[in-house]
Amino acid sequence: MHSLAATMAQRYNVVHLAHAAVLEPWLAMRKNASPPWKNTWAFGFSIAAGAQPGDFRYKQPGFTILETWLPTLEQIADKTNKKVGVFSSNDPDGVAWYSLFPTALKEKGYFVSGIDQKLGLFPGETTDFSSIISKWKSEGVEVLWGNCAAPQFGALWKQARTLGFKPKAVFCGKAPANYIDVVSWGGDLPLGIGLEIKWSPLFTTRGIGDTTPQSLLERWTKDSGQPLNDNIGLGYYLIQVFADAIERAGTLSTEGVNKALEGTDLMTINARVKFDANQFNLIPLSFGQWQKVATPAKWALKLVSTKHTFVKTDAQFIFPIPYE
Repeated sequence: MHSLAATMAQRYNVVHLAHAAVLEPWLAMRKNASPPWKNTWAFGFSIAAGAQPGDFRYKQPGFTILETWLPTLEQIADKTNKKVGVFSSNDPDGVAWYSLFPTALKEKGYFVSGIDQKLGLFPGETTDFSSIISKWKSEGVEVLWGNCAAPQFGALWKQARTLGFKPKAVFCGKAPANYIDVVSWGGDLPLGIGLEIKWSPLFTTRGIGDTTPQSLLERWTKDSGQPLNDNIGLGYYLIQVFADAIERAGTLSTEGVNKALEGTDLMTINARVKFDANQFNLIPLSFGQWQKVATPAKWALKLVSTKHTFVKTDAQFIFPIPYE
């Protein structure tokens, strides 16, 4: 979606701010874009590459999936057999994911099931995951590590239960990001599913005026009747950055606003924003896990681990997953 919007922004010469999500596939698309995406300013996280030298985030923990997920896995690794099943859909995001993580896990001493056959890399229209699950089960996989859309993971996870496959820990990007998706899986299937957290009301950062992460959540809940969705924070700080750039530019012209965005160095409701040479801003990541709560929502994504001083945790990591 954002790649198409970036092309249109260039064609019609308008400024475009995009929460493009993942650095590596975004840069691959940007490199091949014609005409170049000079009007698009992207925000997101990195799979493993991280920030470049000279960036204030360079070699700082908590800005890549690898540096966010792996410390959590390392905490429980000695309580597993260190056998991992990696899965991903074969879209640009998933292909980049699968090309990096199996190797990174092997380098850390984990056995990755079926890596040579690219086991777990599946087409988006896949509905039968039984052959993948059976291989994981036969090889004694105790940890799942993957990235796909919510309907795909829901189907995979239901089939895993049917086949009696019960890993001790599950790390999954994208699929469990939103409450409305995880509750659609039914039963206790959300329990223990972990993923990166891109924004939280537990941040001690600030928005415009007297807006805080917690007050933003309260406004969202009052207006929508829905529980936490981290997209409210992500959407908010894009507008915060855009408004700041327009004010500093003193104009709505594309050239003026682009120049202001190039010089952005702003504390926002999602921490400090500063674009690199690729017009990309890396955002901080923490780690969360879906847990049961005594509220009408029944489920909440709890923040269980972070490397950032401006983020607070509100729960302990559940391990192993207590299957019911």
